[in-house]
Amino acid sequence: MPSVLIDGVAYVPQLTDARLRLALQELVSIQYFQEKHKAIAQSWNVLNALIPELAELAARDPAAAFERMHEV
Repeated sequence: MPSVLIDGVAYVPQLTDARLRLALQELVSIQYFQEKHKAIAQSWNVLNALIPELAELAARDPAAAFERMHEV
């Protein structure tokens, strides 16, 4: 894995709660809108790796997962 040094200090991107939430919203949106693309399966795999409970909800009820993540 490549590394980045800034003034001799290794740079490691920080995954903040806001960034994680945005990423999860996008993954759930792919499930909800059911686009005809292989990204549906890949997004579910990522959701399952990060938060299995949310992935299970998205598989059973994409609308409920979408509402939960987007506070609709």
